[in-house]
Amino acid sequence: MTTSVVVSSLDRARLRPLVAGQYPDAPVLRLRALLDQARAVAPHRMPPDVVTMNSRVLVRYAGDDAPEAFDLAYPDAGEGGLSVLSPLGAALLGAREGDLVECAGGRVPRRVTIERIAYQPERAGHFNR
Repeated sequence: MTTSVVVSSLDRARLRPLVAGQYPDAPVLRLRALLDQARAVAPHRMPPDVVTMNSRVLVRYAGDDAPEAFDLAYPDAGEGGLSVLSPLGAALLGAREGDLVECAGGRVPRRVTIERIAYQPERAGHFNR
């Protein structure tokens, strides 16, 4: 069964102006395409297994023993977050728990599995983050 890609309507509204003014490198192009092609849903209707902005995501790189945690963040959010404009950040937005995502990683693409979404603002009822 194929599941369509969804993004929060709030995330789409906040990200579209951001990517419009950015130099069109690979992550920005990927993010633009996602925002254009994904189905936007109201934040309170967001499926709980989808990565949204400000989600805390546990990913595992192939061959690693333990997952690594990232907070998907807007580029101006300060330290500690993974920018949605980074290769991995752009690949995570809209992905689901259990998905294998691929992003640029030097000479070869990096693949990570989304093990778990530890925090999703919409699932927690935090609709304005």
